[in-house]
Amino acid sequence: MKVLVLFLIVAIFQLNAQNNLFQHNLTVFDDFGLSEKEIADYKSEGNLSIFNKEKHNSRLASKLFNLKVGQSIKLKKANKKKLKVLKKVDVEHYRLNYIFFDGSQLDYEDIEKQRDKILQMNKTYSFPTLAQMYSMDMRKNVGGDSGWFKKRSTPQDFQDAALSSRRVANETFKVDLISENWYYLILKSYSPILIEEILVLETPL
Repeated sequence: MKVLVLFLIVAIFQLNAQNNLFQHNLTVFDDFGLSEKEIADYKSEGNLSIFNKEKHNSRLASKLFNLKVGQSIKLKKANKKKLKVLKKVDVEHYRLNYIFFDGSQLDYEDIEKQRDKILQMNKTYSFPTLAQMYSMDMRKNVGGDSGWFKKRSTPQDFQDAALSSRRVANETFKVDLISENWYYLILKSYSPILIEEILVLETPL
């Protein structure tokens, strides 16, 4: 029982570390150009949701993306509601593979030794395979794939070090977020792309 509890605590901590990296800025509606008053007014009417064309692949999402701004659909089953498309934008997204080292559990010297060792191993093994072997957060299960994320959703130091246009395709490099005690090996595995997002207002019927 104690072992199970310890495992759950470690798993939750690892997941939170990864989530905090890609959810650093929680002003989620900034891309839609709405004022705070407009957002508050919409929230007084119902719930606001953001749909991302890469992340949301349901039949409902497909219907919403086919609507024009101002159009809506009505759901008349169990939870009767109206979904109205308020805004559509194309937002630049980034994606990479990474190996995370937790500075609260490892000394910096040990982290450096591991990173140098992994860089050597990367000549033989793929980066995703090495992420599965060495990364200290839950994304290791998908080879350290970050999934698509927005630049401003990460800390400024990470943006400057990892998302710079100076980085070339398939480059592998180190990134240190000393203030957070987070350390990384990064593979620039994808080029930035524009992804369509829609802002949807959900109101009861």
